[in-house]
Amino acid sequence: TCNVNNGGCDPNAACTHDSSTNAVVCNCKTGYTNTGSATSVVCTDTCTINNGACDPNAACTHDGSSNAVVCTCKTGYTNTGSASGVVCTDTCSINNGACDPNAACTHDGFSNAVVCTCKTGYTNTGSTTSVVCKDACTLNNGGCDPNAACTHDSSTNAVLCTCKTG
Repeated sequence: TCNVNNGGCDPNAACTHDSSTNAVVCNCKTGYTNTGSATSVVCTDTCTINNGACDPNAACTHDGSSNAVVCTCKTGYTNTGSASGVVCTDTCSINNGACDPNAACTHDGFSNAVVCTCKTGYTNTGSTTSVVCKDACTLNNGGCDPNAACTHDSSTNAVLCTCKTG
């Protein structure tokens, strides 16, 4: 009976025949969840139900060969769990997002990618993709006149230029 119209099962279900009861048994295939009942099986893409039980900051997709649910952290998040128990944590909260210690880790508003920005009083001597923050006073006297001393404001760390005596 499974040979005709999949035994009346949902197209995303496997049909088997229970020889002891002579009944058709429908079981959802991998990657699908029964959202119907035991007697009226409706197979729904698991990813459309509560994000496939993935972390809220993960994307739910299916493995290309087995169709099993795969949870992958979205941009700006890092898996701090395991391959089978994905836990997505804000990348900036882990080792400052791999930013320089004198940089602030934030996220790009468009893609949510990690952005490293030197803190006040520091200048990027690296590149936009590899930020290296150096004390601004050690670079060209912090932009101060050669006859001025470069220091930092004690509360904001902003560069302060103070004329030397004379």
